[in-house]
Amino acid sequence: MPWKALPFSDRARSKSLGEKFEVGGIPCLVVLTPACDVLTVDGVEEVQSASDEAVRLWSQGKRLFWTRPPNEGEHVWNGVSCSLCHMYPIAGVRYGCPHRDCEINLCNDCICKYTHQHSIVEYLIHGKQYSFEQIFASVPHLLGPTHDERIETKTLWENTPKTIGIYFSADRCPPDRDMTSTLAQYYLEAHASEHPFQLVFVSRDNNEESFNKYRAQMAWPVFPFNTEAALVEYFQYPPMPSLMIIKADGTIMTRRGRNYVLSKGVEALKAWAQGEKLPPLPATEFEWLGVYCDGCEMSPLIGQRYYCSTCGNYDLCSACEKKGHDHPLELIPQPADD
Repeated sequence: MPWKALPFSDRARSKSLGEKFEVGGIPCLVVLTPACDVLTVDGVEEVQSASDEAVRLWSQGKRLFWTRPPNEGEHVWNGVSCSLCHMYPIAGVRYGCPHRDCEINLCNDCICKYTHQHSIVEYLIHGKQYSFEQIFASVPHLLGPTHDERIETKTLWENTPKTIGIYFSADRCPPDRDMTSTLAQYYLEAHASEHPFQLVFVSRDNNEESFNKYRAQMAWPVFPFNTEAALVEYFQYPPMPSLMIIKADGTIMTRRGRNYVLSKGVEALKAWAQGEKLPPLPATEFEWLGVYCDGCEMSPLIGQRYYCSTCGNYDLCSACEKKGHDHPLELIPQPADD
């Protein structure tokens, strides 16, 4: 670093400064005026948005970001700035580029002033209910099982399906590949029956080569590579692999379709095709994606989950809980499907 630093031994002052400026995480950059007034606590975000312009404005005693109170009914996109006017956070409609190499976000006032090499899409508000047409509006077309086949996105809901499954997965993860193989078998069985199930794949692959290799194993339509950003954010970055089941009115029937498929097989797909909600899985079968047992290292943890708040980020399965622990353990309730 070409700037001065506190000595590592001066931990007391480091702690004092962190408390004074209410630093909640790192990296954090607080910019002060010559009078030691706070110019901005969003220094990191301003540098990420427009580094040269941010530093130039700081030298003039100004900050890059600006804000305004949201109008009635407007959504506030916390942590997101407009790439053109630098409103932070964006209030109202948010637009952006779904291409993973771009970090373009635009407010409603700037959308008509900006020209971009990729398509710009409107982001959906998490928790708000949308129709199938609105949910998939950011995708111009789908790709079929045949390599060059293009399918109109509206074919997903043309025959008024009662549900649509959205499968989030990536080729790089062994559990994802196993799930894809299992799902493909049951999908074909369901389509051979009187209750075909509507399914679409949303890739989380890192590159197009992996994406094309992976989708070749699927008999259902897929989102083209680099079109998934708006949908992934709407569903709050689901863990992989995940199977979301969406009802015709846009509500989420279950976020845990994967668990049901592994437990119920093709009958789960047939039930969803008829718009039927499956009963909750028994606690002994519930799979905690992203959580592992710190005792036996079962990953993911399956069954009842016990958490130690004293240790922090410490979980045990029911078998390890019975062996005892140094601190009290809390039984974590099984989350609701939606």
